[in-house]
Amino acid sequence: MNKPSMKKTKKIKQLEQAGEIEVDINNIDLEELLIALGGVLFAGADIQEIDAPLLSRLEDLIKAELILRENSMNMPTDETLH
Repeated sequence: MNKPSMKKTKKIKQLEQAGEIEVDINNIDLEELLIALGGVLFAGADIQEIDAPLLSRLEDLIKAELILRENSMNMPTDETLH
């Protein structure tokens, strides 16, 4: 069985192909931010090159995701948490 690939938005794909990543940190969701940061780091950027406001936004999104998971609001009934 093929493992489903991670969904990337058209914008993220274009930016990765162009060799640069620009994100609107006020409107990006957690998945897109993780993909963007992962791409930048995988391409050889150093963690110190990532701006503090971007890391702060990542922290906020992770906290929000954890709250959702703790409250079981995002877990579909047909899936199990591992």
